[in-house]
Formats: sequence, C-alpha cells, structure tokens
Amino acid sequence: MRELLLESTFVSFDVEATGVDPSKSDIIEIACVRVEGGIITERFSTLVNPGYTLPARITELTGITNAMLVGKPSMEEVLPKFLRFVGDSVLVAHRVEKDIAFIDKYYRRLYGKRFRPPHICTFHLARNVLPNLKKYTLKDLADYLGIEYGRVHRATDDAQTTALVFLELLRILWNRLGIGEYLEVKKLSKGN
Repeated sequence: MRELLLESTFVSFDVEATGVDPSKSDIIEIACVRVEGGIITERFSTLVNPGYTLPARITELTGITNAMLVGKPSMEEVLPKFLRFVGDSVLVAHRVEKDIAFIDKYYRRLYGKRFRPPHICTFHLARNVLPNLKKYTLKDLADYLGIEYGRVHRATDDAQTTALVFLELLRILWNRLGIGEYLEVKKLSKGN
C-alpha cells in the first residue's frame, strides 16, 4: 500500500536567526507544526536567546527585540524538545537546506554527528510544480495559492504557511500526475 504524504504525518518548521550564514549566526526563534492526514494537529514554538545582542537589521526584519529574548532558553536547551516534537517525521521547510544547516550546527555540538532527517523543500518543489510564477517567496506562493499569511519572518507564521503551501502543492501533484509518496515528491523538490 502506498503511503501518500497528504495522508501521512509531516512536520513543517522554520527558524529565524541573527543572520543568514549558520556558521556565523544563531537561531532566535524556532517553530514547527505537525500535520496529520492533511490537518495541522499540533504546534511547537519558542523564542531562543542567542547569548548576545541582536543586530538592528534583524529586529527590523522580524520584530524580535532583545527584550523579548531575556530569560528565553538557549538553542542547546530547545533542541531536545524540537527533536522530540519532530520524531521521525519528514521535515518540510521553505529553503529547507538553510534551516537544516542551522539545526545541524547545534546538533553536531550536542550529539557529535550530523542532523540528516528526511526533508522536502517547498521552494524547489514549487518551482517544479508551478514553473511559470515570477517569484517563489513563501509570501508569493501563499498569495498565488489563496492562503492567508500572518507575519512574514516570524517562525510560527512561516511554519504554518509552509505547511499549507506544501499541502496545496501535494494536492496539485496528486491531481495532475498521481504523485504523492515521499521519494517521488523528494525528487521534485531538489534544486535545479
């Protein structure tokens, strides 16, 4: 029997960080939504204290302030909770490789090995499923697919929007091509 992603469980996630390069930046917010059988069933999110003052441009972009991070846990404290929430689910993110690289940084530090979960990138998947769009930002995809979007560059809203975009892309793939298993979808979510 084929297990379709539309009918199974996956976790959509997003991180906000102090910059774009995982080797020079740190996570300041992480959020996940679990999707089971096409329905969001559970959420996990937290602000994360990086241990230093945020760059002003990050506060402008995300709305996250230094005051908001006072007393928040470090990523080393958050990572085990994130891993329990994710379990062995497929991870889905917009530009997933970047977000996984951020998690991998802390994972290697705590566990001494690489973080290599099964994953799918909605950015690359959308480019292959909807090849005629001008832009493939998460906001543009949400607008195109008629999905309501909350705050841009906030992990909870981005994770939820990513989950809803992914579900729509899965429906399109299934209706057009009869494709819906992980390995089939994974093949279409690789960069060109």
